[in-house]
Amino acid sequence: MIIDVIGAGSLGLLYGGGLAKAGESVRLWVRTEEQANKIQEAGVLITQPDGQVAKVRASNLKIYEIKHFEEIWQEKQGDLIMVMTKQGAIDELMKTLISAHVDAPIYCFQNGTGHISKIAAALPKACVFAAITTEGAKRTSPNEVIRAGYGETLIENDGEGRIHDRNVMDYFTKALLKAGFKTKSSNEIDKLIYRKLMINAIINPLTAIWRITNGELLDSPYRLQVMRQLYIEATSVYDARFIPYDSDLWEQVLDVCRLTASNRSSMCTDVMSGQATEIGAINGSIIQMAKEAGLETQGHELVYNIIKGMIIEEEL
Repeated sequence: MIIDVIGAGSLGLLYGGGLAKAGESVRLWVRTEEQANKIQEAGVLITQPDGQVAKVRASNLKIYEIKHFEEIWQEKQGDLIMVMTKQGAIDELMKTLISAHVDAPIYCFQNGTGHISKIAAALPKACVFAAITTEGAKRTSPNEVIRAGYGETLIENDGEGRIHDRNVMDYFTKALLKAGFKTKSSNEIDKLIYRKLMINAIINPLTAIWRITNGELLDSPYRLQVMRQLYIEATSVYDARFIPYDSDLWEQVLDVCRLTASNRSSMCTDVMSGQATEIGAINGSIIQMAKEAGLETQGHELVYNIIKGMIIEEEL
């Protein structure tokens, strides 16, 4: 099967490179000619948590610029698509997928909410699935990524879908396992999406504002107080929208800080490098749900505005 990995950021390089290293037929789609050339010249380098470096030779995967997607897709369609871009790039990507008349299964690894239904509505012939990962990854150059920690990959269960799509999902799950990614399907993907949204909405903006690691959030009672305010606001929104969450979710937030103590959140890294953030997809989702429920979320609005103000012109 041909696996199309769209987006060559940290997760795109990690998953695309890992799958290609395991022998899968991977087409990696990048935004710039510069990155395409770099990968063609030097391959993909993945530094594992134990320090070992796995090199994926360029001959083991195909690299294309996303602007050529339609013509190449028409020549040879892929069997499944992994969308690894940030959510801010989804609208532009949808135009590309629509023009190519994509009808293959699509797996979306974005933070936030709302993008799954948007893509599904735009591509009615394609089955669109949510995917969640707790893999830690940091891209250090156009072709190099550090796997900061092993995590879990969860993909939406398609028990009642088309036979072909179920077969593709089975193959995809096995391919990810073979590539070293702990993977399983889940019937509770929506609950897990909102769990991740809650955790990201608390950890990401605060680590970005204070420019600290995840673990350093726990070093100050003042930081914990702000975290708690964001948590209480978000749970009030979840309650109003009848979104289920675990009774110990606050402890889970703290556990994530402890387990990823030395990591910097992706939002913190983006702010420090002057890149566009996913604040709109994360805290923006909480704010939008609150407005629809007639609630105020002053803490989330404050961190949203602070992050937005850090980068004058955010680009997709």
